[in-house]
Amino acid sequence: MKPTKKQAVVIGAGPAGLTAAHELLQTKQFTVSVLEKEKVVGGLARTTEFKNCYFDVGPHHFLTDSPKILQWWRRIMGADFAEHKRFTRIFYKKHYFNYPLEPLNVIRGLSILECARSIGSYLWIRLFPIKEVRSFEDWVTNKFGRRLFAHFFKTYTEKVWGIECHRISADWSAQRIKGFSLSQAIFYAFFGRWCTKNKPRTLSDAFYYPSRGSGVMWNNVAEHVAADESGTIALDTDVIGIEHENDRILAIATKTTTAKKMRGASAAITYYDVDYCLSSMPLRALVLALEPAAPPLVIAAAKALRYRGLITVNLIVNRPHICPDHWMYIHEKEVRVGRIGNMNNFSPFMVDDPAKHTALSLEYFSFTDEPFWFKSDYELVEIAKRELEKMGIVQSPAVIDGMVLRVPEAYPVYDEHYKEHLGTVLQYLDRFANLKLMGRNGLHQYNNMDIAMLSAMKAVDAVLTMENQQQVWREAADDLVL
Repeated sequence: MKPTKKQAVVIGAGPAGLTAAHELLQTKQFTVSVLEKEKVVGGLARTTEFKNCYFDVGPHHFLTDSPKILQWWRRIMGADFAEHKRFTRIFYKKHYFNYPLEPLNVIRGLSILECARSIGSYLWIRLFPIKEVRSFEDWVTNKFGRRLFAHFFKTYTEKVWGIECHRISADWSAQRIKGFSLSQAIFYAFFGRWCTKNKPRTLSDAFYYPSRGSGVMWNNVAEHVAADESGTIALDTDVIGIEHENDRILAIATKTTTAKKMRGASAAITYYDVDYCLSSMPLRALVLALEPAAPPLVIAAAKALRYRGLITVNLIVNRPHICPDHWMYIHEKEVRVGRIGNMNNFSPFMVDDPAKHTALSLEYFSFTDEPFWFKSDYELVEIAKRELEKMGIVQSPAVIDGMVLRVPEAYPVYDEHYKEHLGTVLQYLDRFANLKLMGRNGLHQYNNMDIAMLSAMKAVDAVLTMENQQQVWREAADDLVL
């Protein structure tokens, strides 16, 4: 008799969730149900079409140090996976700074005197470092010196997170800028073209990209999952309950997201039986969905975990060549926009007519309880137009049209108390042997797409290990009976 397949439920159809579903189905041991609250797959890496132009939720380039992930991407995308030489700049004090740094470019932007002061500030901090490193500000100052921290880190970082740098945990900087210092920046600025071995990932100048956006990758993966007789993807589906007993997840209760949002709407609850649950949903939401409820201390810790929302204002501009950048980091205090992506430079297929138009994506960061989040789409488009004009990038009348995308839980926040709250939550969830956490929000880690995928593969490996152990126990029990 053919053994019955185990039921695996994957929460979230972003890179982590779809990777997990794909890998589970490859084993032929599971039926896999993917639950996604949005109406499309891809999570933060999805691509949206607007008037024959294509916009990522902020440009998502494909870059990895893992040969396994690169091979996986290539297998999914085939020939539609072009390699690009990255061109990125920082816009600061009305000047464009090439990134990675180039000495003459920096001197022109900051002046020889300010460069000398910045080097002096770096040498001083190397001699007299901050001994008790608690915050992002402490960590970066120790790495680069106080003046370069003020020039190239403070403004942009506070735009992204909405909190002052001395209140951001040093964990975030150690994860995002690990193994990189001013001395390396200077070395690679002068000699990087000849010395590529062990070059920090932060300075990588090449990446891969599909012709019609990063979302194509995840649409392809979703098609593989849905085409498998043991795989299903339920979109527009919100997890409203996670039933558990004796330290095991037993079932997932869901409702249609659209029906849930409609006032007075009633929608049938759908239940999914669970042998294994692999979750990339935000930890706060996961804890609050548990039935029976988690202890009060755990609930309080989960509610204390914070998330930063992302708003992208996507514009079609009546100009073919606006800038050579793939994206620009905006360090100017006078504007709110944090990053600008030029989708034309990722692929000419991202725009309806590359000979006439440019597709620009402007990223704004906001908490979901602040006034900026509640501005109308029209207001946001007008703000974006004014800020482009203020920076001298595009005159407002050149903008033909625009649309807005919002992601309420785009970035897990590393505030000064996040570690203790996260520790409390993870310690409690660790009791559920058949629950595996993965992805950016599932782990509350601000990681890149490839790291989210690796976390999904690790979760699948843990499931397979449990299955193999159970098989050994079953065979041992059969031997005893015989």
